[in-house]
Amino acid sequence: MITIAIRAREIVSSNVDTLIGKAGDPRKMLRLLQSEIEETLIALHGDTAKARRQQDRLRDSATRLGAGAEEWTGKAKIALDHGREDLARAALLARESDRAKAASETRAAETLGEQIAEADAMIAALEAKRSALGQRIADLTQPSAGAPASTPGVRAIDQRIDRIDALERRAQFAATPAPENDDPAAIEHEIASLQQASAIEAELAAMKGGAAKAAPAKRAASKKRS
Repeated sequence: MITIAIRAREIVSSNVDTLIGKAGDPRKMLRLLQSEIEETLIALHGDTAKARRQQDRLRDSATRLGAGAEEWTGKAKIALDHGREDLARAALLARESDRAKAASETRAAETLGEQIAEADAMIAALEAKRSALGQRIADLTQPSAGAPASTPGVRAIDQRIDRIDALERRAQFAATPAPENDDPAAIEHEIASLQQASAIEAELAAMKGGAAKAAPAKRAASKKRS
């Protein structure tokens, strides 16, 4: 979408008066620009539709991962009840991994939502520019065409397009693995992993404590039945 956004910016901010002054056939030049706007609109509509589909897929995936993640807690308890602490630990790690994936896809869906909103604003600006060009073409057919009015909101559209560029760069940066050396992000990630491991060990200990308390009650109940 970023390449189309750059071209859309150029079109929206183009100075029609300057183009007319340089053109040998102003009406032909304006029709060509109008045609380019239509092609850019088609591309933007296509990319926006793809982004919406991708956003829906990300949301569905995040929901499935979030639901599946919580099932790992019950599986860890079952493994611990059967004396498989290693398997219970692996289940809790899988739960945290699914939770992280769900959160990541939720953030990606939100970023796409911002890009879609900005693209919709850009589409509206291009359609306004196309309509204004149509009026200019009609004015050029008159003997005394009035002075053209500048297209409003160009600066606001530029800011929206700049935001799309920034969102694209942020999404690309988020998808790039962090270096391992002394990079603060890598250090923070490693510390977070240690904290996660500690939390899982504490949860396992709590599960084992609960299982230990339940064992005497089960034995007493069994003796009574016998």
